[in-house]
Amino acid sequence: MFLNKIKIFIYRLNKSSQNNHRHIKLKATLLLSFLMLSGVSATAAPDKNYLAIEHSISSDKNDFDIASVGMLSLKDNIASFIKLSYLESDINGTGSTLDLGGGYTLNRDVSLYLLLGVSLGYNWDKDDYIAAYFPEVGIVMDFTKKFGITVSGKRYFNLYEEDEDIVMFGLVFRN
Repeated sequence: MFLNKIKIFIYRLNKSSQNNHRHIKLKATLLLSFLMLSGVSATAAPDKNYLAIEHSISSDKNDFDIASVGMLSLKDNIASFIKLSYLESDINGTGSTLDLGGGYTLNRDVSLYLLLGVSLGYNWDKDDYIAAYFPEVGIVMDFTKKFGITVSGKRYFNLYEEDEDIVMFGLVFRN
């Protein structure tokens, strides 16, 4: 029943729209959000749950400053995450995104993870939507039972119509 309402909503938008491109983005966003949220919420009682606070490391190749806070979950060989990110750029302005995704992990004392994710957000300065996808590889190292660090590398595709390489460094707190 719920899916029928979404179908009717999307049909009405598409039938009366002058700008079909925006509505295709809306459809993709709704579909990916539904699929990703169902994948993230399917991991009940993970082995390791982390609150991750990350910040990008500056480089000469890009002008992005990214800060994010969110959840990273590692269970057996499955990793999932959901994060809120704040993007700041001299060229593209400021914006915020919701990052969702999942992937594979080698869950040990130092856990290695490989993820695929989607970023959906809004740029306040340009008054436009942000949509990108990215692979991410990183490690989580626990110093104590409650505290550790994370280092990861991302390759954003189609972020402001360009590809960007980002290195993130952060703190993780475990429950």
